[in-house]
Amino acid sequence: MADSGERMAIPLTELAEFGPQLRSVREYMNRTGDTFDSYNDSFGDDRVVDALDSFVNGWKDGRGDISEQLEGLAEMADTVIQTVNDFEAELEATLDGDGGGGDQQAV
Repeated sequence: MADSGERMAIPLTELAEFGPQLRSVREYMNRTGDTFDSYNDSFGDDRVVDALDSFVNGWKDGRGDISEQLEGLAEMADTVIQTVNDFEAELEATLDGDGGGGDQQAV
């Protein structure tokens, strides 16, 4: 890829929305068990309630790992956005401070 002249473009607007979306999915996922608990009386047959409880308990076991991974991805997206914003601010300050390169020395 380096020899082909191709460059990777990151759509920063979409990436800025990605972290909050991941956190929203995480919060919704973590509320799943509570949602099912509120409907136990409506299921009628105890076998349905038992099967659902079994599913929710299994889901809770894996949910912690998924939750951590979602938060990790959200933090990575936030870090990329912050790093780009910091770099742009630093570049802008540098260009504003020296008039666009007035302090350059000939080599």
